[in-house]
Amino acid sequence: MPPVDKKGPSRPTIRAIADMAGVSRTTVSLVLANRRDMVDRFRPETVEKVRRAAASLGYRANLLALSLRSPRPTFFALILRGPGQADPDSVSWHHQAFEGMFLAGALEASRSLRLYPVVATQDLPETEDALLALTEVLEGGVFGAVVRSPVSVLHEPLSRHIQQGMPIVTVFPEYPDLYATNVIDLDNTATGELAGRLLLDAGRRRWLFLFEAAIWEALRIRLAGLRSFAEQAGASLEEYIVPPELPEADVPGQLAARFKEMRIDGVYAPSALSSVRALYGCMAAGLRVPDDVCIVGTDAALWRARGFPSITSIDVSWYRAGELAVHRMAELRDSGDSFFENVCLPPIVHPGESCPSDLSGPVAAAATGPHEF
Repeated sequence: MPPVDKKGPSRPTIRAIADMAGVSRTTVSLVLANRRDMVDRFRPETVEKVRRAAASLGYRANLLALSLRSPRPTFFALILRGPGQADPDSVSWHHQAFEGMFLAGALEASRSLRLYPVVATQDLPETEDALLALTEVLEGGVFGAVVRSPVSVLHEPLSRHIQQGMPIVTVFPEYPDLYATNVIDLDNTATGELAGRLLLDAGRRRWLFLFEAAIWEALRIRLAGLRSFAEQAGASLEEYIVPPELPEADVPGQLAARFKEMRIDGVYAPSALSSVRALYGCMAAGLRVPDDVCIVGTDAALWRARGFPSITSIDVSWYRAGELAVHRMAELRDSGDSFFENVCLPPIVHPGESCPSDLSGPVAAAATGPHEF
């Protein structure tokens, strides 16, 4: 039996195609780039000879390489967040629903702009191997990137690539202070203020800010907005962190005890997980929602469970975020720049049963559309 060539057949070279067609290597490169402005420079019979020779030798175009040689390259990295290691029953609905909306917006913008995403995910926990894999994507032939909530180890390589001229857009960073430019984010201050407005309109004056131990900077900004509004409204505000070591099954009982002790009548939960936890805690305490306690959640408008009220939620258009991110990246490519001023998206109220409200849709100063911050 003849030996097997494990490397497989070699790719035909530009030189081999040029020799077979009887033309220069430059002619072959320009014809095979398949750009009309280049191909039209040559006589039709020359173009046909090059294409026939390439087909005869089994030439296959390297799309990434062709894209990078174009003045308007088309392949970009779309780096999403994996579901991580959180309790799947608690947040899988959130990840699937909102990540899907973000992806749909990015894909629609890509379609309209004739761009092609190379999709990768950031998986938790963060490791050097994960960083290496994502860095290889950024350096593997894409012209730019859209990155949803980058993990902390990505901050340095993303900043370096932006400084080097790569169009990169960061969406919903957990630590906004790390990114002076190139961010599309929810208006977190307005979100906290809006939560206070909803609770105040419902006649509530004793508020609780409920969050997890792994609080990130965006949540602190929402807390600052809520605290500022509470001071203006004359409402009391307490904070409670769910102990990180507490098993998920024990969280409702722990919250029930705290809710009774604090004698609260309103809760703002600034994340999807804390929104659901607040509802279960009230039920465990025998507190009726919204009669005894009103709950305003975040990113929880799509959550449903039999026997539980729907959650009044302050969200953001994840579809719009994905769509806008791709457009901003393309604008950077076309302008030759790699920086843009950070953009805030307006918070959107989705009325539910947990806090009755007449407010609906985009609310606050940004209601007319995205604005810079």
